[in-house]
Amino acid sequence: MANMADRFFAINTEPANAYGTPIVSGLKYGEIDDESFVPNFEIMTRSDVSRYGPRATAIGMETVAGSISFAMLGDEFTGKILANAFGKSTTTGSGSAYVHTLEEQSTVDSAATLASGAYTGWNSLTCVIGREGRSHRFPGQLLNSLTIGANMNEYVMCSAEFIGCGENNSAEHADSAPGNNDFHANDAFHFEGAHVAFQGLASVSGERSKLVQSVELTINLNRDVDSATALGNNTYTKIPVCGMREITGSITFNRVIHDNVSSDTGLNDVTNEPFYKQLAGGLLVNGTTSDPAISLYFEGATNENLQIDLYKVQYDAPDSTISGRDRQTMTVSFTALFDEGVGAMSKAVWKSTKSTAPLA
Repeated sequence: MANMADRFFAINTEPANAYGTPIVSGLKYGEIDDESFVPNFEIMTRSDVSRYGPRATAIGMETVAGSISFAMLGDEFTGKILANAFGKSTTTGSGSAYVHTLEEQSTVDSAATLASGAYTGWNSLTCVIGREGRSHRFPGQLLNSLTIGANMNEYVMCSAEFIGCGENNSAEHADSAPGNNDFHANDAFHFEGAHVAFQGLASVSGERSKLVQSVELTINLNRDVDSATALGNNTYTKIPVCGMREITGSITFNRVIHDNVSSDTGLNDVTNEPFYKQLAGGLLVNGTTSDPAISLYFEGATNENLQIDLYKVQYDAPDSTISGRDRQTMTVSFTALFDEGVGAMSKAVWKSTKSTAPLA
C-alpha cells in the first residue's frame, strides 16, 4: 500500500551567486498531480586496437530534466513558477490583495554579473521530491517551459518543465513531509473562472468572449544548456541562459464563426473573435496595452487571479471540419510576436493574498 503522506513536491529559490547549492529550508509545497524528474548521465566508453571489446567506462555529464503537472492555485508555489516564465516581478498592494506584475526580462547582464553566477530576474530552484520514504534533492533547476490550459468541466491545469544539475546524492535525505498548514487553504482555479478576450481585456466582463470552449498557452524559454558547461565539472556550472522566447497556443470555439456579427447568420454573440474568412487568409492582429490581441483571465478565490496579455498575434489556418452529427466547432492555433510599439510579447498580472514577491 502506498504511503501517500510521504509523497510531495517542493521548491525554494537558491542564492543568486550560488547556483546549484541545495536550499531545503523554507520550502514552498505544491499540490501537484504528478512529476517525472529523471537523472541523466552520459557513459564514456574507452576502446583500443589491442582488444576486441571496450575495456573501460566513465560517467560523463550528470544532469536532470523533469516536469510537473498541477492545478493552478493562488499560492506562492504557483506564483513562483509563473514569475519564472517572465523573469521580472514588481509587487504592489497591501492587506489581503497583492498585485504582482510579471514582465518579460530584457535586461542584458554585465560581464561582472555573469562572472559572479548571478542573472538578473531568473531564479534557480532546488526541487525536493518525496517518494515514499526518501526525499530526492535536485539543485540548480530552471524553468524551461510553462503550459496553462482551461477546458470545460475541468480545473485550470498547468504543466512546467525544468532542466538543471544532477541529483544531490551526497547522503540519504529524509526531509519532512508537509502538513496541512504547508498547503494553500483555497481550492484551485477551474473553468468557470476562465475567460478569453480578443482585442480587449479578459478582466473586463463586457469584453469576454462567449464562444471559447477551451484555450491553451505555452511559454517556452529554450534555455541554452551548452553555454552552462565547462571543463572541470560534470554538471552545469552556471545558469543555462534563455534562448529565443516562444509563445504559442490554441483556442477552440464552440461553433464556427463564418463572418462578423453583421452577416454571421444573424447571431449576436460575436464581438472581436477572429472569424473563418480572416483566419483562412492568414490573420495578424497587432494590439495595444489597453486592447491586446489576446487576453486570458483565470480566477479562483477572492483576490486570486491571473491575467496574461499577448500584444501581437499571428493566427494559423483554422480547423473547422465536420463529423457525423457532432456540432461543428472551430479550432485555431496562434503564435505571439514581439510588438515593437509595446516593447514586449506579453505581460501578466498575478493577484494573490501572498505578499512575498514571486521571484524573491
